[in-house]
Amino acid sequence: MWDLKEINQALGIKESYKYNFKFGNVSIDSRNLDYKSLFIPIKGQNYDGHNFIDHAASKGVKFSLVEKNKKHLVTNKKIHLIEVHNTQNSLTKLAKYIIKKNKKIKVICITGSSGKTTLKEWLSKILKKEFAVYSNPGNFNNHIGMPLSLINIPYKTEICILELGMNSYGEIKKLAEIAKPHIAIITNIGDAHIGNFSTNIEIAKEKSDIFQYFNKNSIAIIPGDSKYINLIKRKAQTKTKKIFTFGENEKCDSKFVSYEDEKVSFILSKQRINLKKKIKFKNWEINISIILIILKILRLNLKNFCQNLEKLKPLSGRGEIVKIKKGSKNIILIDESYNSSPVALISAIENLNQKKFESNQKILVIGDMLELGDFSYEYHKKIIPIVIQAQPRVVITVGKISEIISKNLPKNIKTFHFKKVIYVYNKLIKEIKHNDLVMIKGSNSIKLSLISRALCEEN
Repeated sequence: MWDLKEINQALGIKESYKYNFKFGNVSIDSRNLDYKSLFIPIKGQNYDGHNFIDHAASKGVKFSLVEKNKKHLVTNKKIHLIEVHNTQNSLTKLAKYIIKKNKKIKVICITGSSGKTTLKEWLSKILKKEFAVYSNPGNFNNHIGMPLSLINIPYKTEICILELGMNSYGEIKKLAEIAKPHIAIITNIGDAHIGNFSTNIEIAKEKSDIFQYFNKNSIAIIPGDSKYINLIKRKAQTKTKKIFTFGENEKCDSKFVSYEDEKVSFILSKQRINLKKKIKFKNWEINISIILIILKILRLNLKNFCQNLEKLKPLSGRGEIVKIKKGSKNIILIDESYNSSPVALISAIENLNQKKFESNQKILVIGDMLELGDFSYEYHKKIIPIVIQAQPRVVITVGKISEIISKNLPKNIKTFHFKKVIYVYNKLIKEIKHNDLVMIKGSNSIKLSLISRALCEEN
């Protein structure tokens, strides 16, 4: 992947060595290293990686970056230190070098208020049938994770798919400058991280900065049903004329129509593709519409991918449906515990109104939606009528803010509230009845994934 000379070249360091060392990987985590690793110590909110250089050396690591003013923190003399002014900036330089060096790699970047990771994983799975595909692992989508993903890109990669996250002004623009996407996708514009922005329009503007480093051959894929479509399209048009829209709107370039018997018809460039929707996943149609656009751009035969598209399943914690047996009780778990935002939570609850779930009584476990700032109570209140419409038998809320939901539900819905997740499981088990449907959703910090995991462990 990298050798010492190339590291120095990318960082603008002029230094000669008696031998050229070849690295197996680049890491910022001193726990995941071997002697072939290059360690990059990054300063976080609660730690400084420079304090772990000695630990890296004890594991046999031979080279580490170090900020010049922090060399005194390293006592182990066996590790060679590559001196830089700022390790975060060096991480960015290495990522930019990779993009500049590997011009044949087609870079696809995905942003949006929700659904980024699922789309990234699904698109990767589909394209692997024809290409050597690489994507950033998990949610490595910020100013550290995304460049680190690029730095570790496999040599033979043909298509690189990157998820770009955002929770502050200017973040998408900085990530786009590093990645230089050939194709950029905006999945949607919602209320995620609204606490860090003044309005949803600001979120739409920031997300649209993904097009900032386009050229005339770049391609934008945008949500045709969004109320911010004109704003997004205008920002894309300043860079390229190659713009595709997706959604239910008749004017969309990739549109879909749902029929009975779980059949969905997708129309793209006058071509119709009929697929069977085998999973109850809220964004299935949207994701398939986007993937079909990508397949068309890459000049692939859409019909050759129908079976693989129908086999796609939700990721763990993102709408995964699990059948569980607890003693004599059979229950269905819809695991949405990975994260939460107003749009995603409303969609997850509305998903329970499908005919397939008519015979199931429902239990909702709802955790706080975080990063909503001054809008927090307002957005939690908006969930109340959505919950009532779903007619659950039991609602359990978890955290500080979501209590407003359980306090304002009608008396025919049994409610409980806990400030901490550790008290939830025992109450949930007591309330579960045979044939119940349990939906769990909350922001990551509420840790509702522990409840989902506990339900599944004894299954």
